[in-house]
Amino acid sequence: MLILNDSFTNPNVVFDHLQTNMNQRSQYRRLVDFELHNQMQLLSNQLQIKQQELEKSHNCYIDLYDHAPVGYLTLDNNGKIFSINLTGASLLKAERHTLIGKLFSDYFANIDKQAFVTYLQETFSSSRKTSIDLKIGNIDDILSYVRLESTVINSKNMCRMMMSDISQLKKTINLNRDLLTENRQLMKELFRVQEKERRVLARELHDALGQWLTAIRAENEVILNYTDKNSIIFTSAQAIKECTEKMHQVIRTMLHRLRPILLDTLGLPDALCELKKQWISHNTGTILRLELSGNLSLLGERLNINIFRLVQEGLNNAYKHAKASQIDVFLGRETIMGNSTAEFLLLKIKDNGKGFNLHANSTGLGLVGMRERVITLDGRMVIESAQNRGTDITIRLPFPAKN
Repeated sequence: MLILNDSFTNPNVVFDHLQTNMNQRSQYRRLVDFELHNQMQLLSNQLQIKQQELEKSHNCYIDLYDHAPVGYLTLDNNGKIFSINLTGASLLKAERHTLIGKLFSDYFANIDKQAFVTYLQETFSSSRKTSIDLKIGNIDDILSYVRLESTVINSKNMCRMMMSDISQLKKTINLNRDLLTENRQLMKELFRVQEKERRVLARELHDALGQWLTAIRAENEVILNYTDKNSIIFTSAQAIKECTEKMHQVIRTMLHRLRPILLDTLGLPDALCELKKQWISHNTGTILRLELSGNLSLLGERLNINIFRLVQEGLNNAYKHAKASQIDVFLGRETIMGNSTAEFLLLKIKDNGKGFNLHANSTGLGLVGMRERVITLDGRMVIESAQNRGTDITIRLPFPAKN
């Protein structure tokens, strides 16, 4: 049998109890709603801050992208511009909105349009970064030089491209090239005038001083023939004879250094053999080996004298600066096979001297002079050397040399 408490049988009490429970639940619900509202508000504030930061970062990125020092473009595989920054539009001298959807090749100089089309094809067929230098503009405007560096996007249908203005760089390169060409022409003229002066001086030594020495020797022979051998005059005349013979030898050496007669009469091989003979007679402590290979005749006066000077300067460097005890000189023809056959004159000068550090600031005036002479002949000179390991000089000159 169920027995109920009086409080639960009283309707008023039951109503009050229910009312209290309802109030408690309502308060709890309001508390939960308030807590949820606060959390939602907090999340909303945080989201708003993140959105502001993201927008600020995006604006900063857009600003950096648009005003970068180089142009940035996105092209499809047909070469149409999908996007471009303000710097790129400025380089193309157009408003950005007018460029979208246009062919990028339309803005290149006519002579470079096909080059760009080929470059774009190579870019989309390559997995690596590609680059090319081209000209933009038309004949009515001042042409600008740009360097393109491109990478294909993962989709394979688009590529990103960086466009740098290299007009000033090209201008500097062209200016340096012009200065180098002018300097080479000046060096050619300098060597030409130098050889001319040497030839004039050699002729004067031979014609003037040589004749006077010959006359002195002839008159001195008369004195020797008609003077008592025991007299003071005979002794003096004998001394004069010895002096004139030494002077004659000195003049002969000077003439060979200034302008070897055999070079003009018999050609380069005989002149080099005479140079070897005279060099050995003056430098008895050094072994000099000379090897000549192939037909070295009919090289032309300019090439003959310059090769002779190169050998002279190479020998002087090896003896005076390298302190070499052995020098090997080789001169011959060399044929290099490739896409086209090229023939060179090959000159090698090798010594066993003390060598030098190739990375030092100076390699001596002698080597500098040799290099300048080789440059004027459109040749190439390579030096290999190390401390206490001697020096190898390899010179290649185009055959026949350009005049």
